[in-house]
Amino acid sequence: MEKFGKMLRRSDKLNIIDHNTFHKIQKDEGETAPRLPRSSKYKNKHKKPQLQCPLLDFVVKSRQTQKQNKAKKLRRPHLTITKPLYEAKRKGKTRLNPKKKVTGLKMMICSYRRLKKQNMLNVPIPKYEEELRKKLDCLLLDTEVSKEREQKLEKLRAKEEHLQDKVHPIHSRRFRSYCDNSTRPQLKLLTTQLLKDLSRFQKRAYTKNEIKARAHPRFVLGIREALARLRIQKVKFLIMATDCEICPGERGLDETIDGLKDLCQQQKVPYCFSLLRRELSYALQKRAQISCVAILDYDGANVIFNDLLSELKEAKAEYKQMTAV
Repeated sequence: MEKFGKMLRRSDKLNIIDHNTFHKIQKDEGETAPRLPRSSKYKNKHKKPQLQCPLLDFVVKSRQTQKQNKAKKLRRPHLTITKPLYEAKRKGKTRLNPKKKVTGLKMMICSYRRLKKQNMLNVPIPKYEEELRKKLDCLLLDTEVSKEREQKLEKLRAKEEHLQDKVHPIHSRRFRSYCDNSTRPQLKLLTTQLLKDLSRFQKRAYTKNEIKARAHPRFVLGIREALARLRIQKVKFLIMATDCEICPGERGLDETIDGLKDLCQQQKVPYCFSLLRRELSYALQKRAQISCVAILDYDGANVIFNDLLSELKEAKAEYKQMTAV
């Protein structure tokens, strides 16, 4: 009775089973597969009862820290510029086929090229040229103005032919008469090295923070950009191509190059004529040919810059000796 009383205290219900039924239950349990523990969270993974759920499913993964998330976002391919993160919204209407913006200098060069081609072929000016001028974006000029310009260009061409005898035999199409220094191999090597280093620094700055990099560029390309920075007195060094196109006249390419030189001399900015347009574009990994590079900040490449200046002095002295003869 004492044992029976203890059992009652432990459990509210008692299942009294017959001996035969007990054997049957044992047989059934031996034949059937044992039931596996399955959580409702992982029912979709383990639908079949034969598959056992691994213990790794029940392990809770640690959450990533804020630093790790930031590091993942910053992980980008080395020294590559992606699409701009910040794009300024344009005000007003936008055209489906926007017109090409052509500068006055480009117009002058195009008109001189056309005139040169006509003189080479010795073909009279066709009647339908005026209609083509209206269609072409690069020659958006009135008929009267274009005629006046053509007359001026013809006069300038005659002057150019007259002055060709005065030009020193050193100068050629690849080494124009506006160049002040001789192109030494060491000078070429130093300029390419400087440009490559500065382009690498600029690309690295773009990958870190594009907005800040755009605000503080290391260098700018093109004559127009170089002139704008020279007027603000931001240029530290100017590199010009030796093989710019021949374009005399008012607001022509030759006049603008002379203007650049005068500005540099006034502000005591060193300038150099060492590479061709194609070589400048190759050094900066650009497709289009580059005629001018204005360096605004050369921090990190001070040693190369100082070596270039010393080499430039020697090149200028050598040029003076060569032209004196």
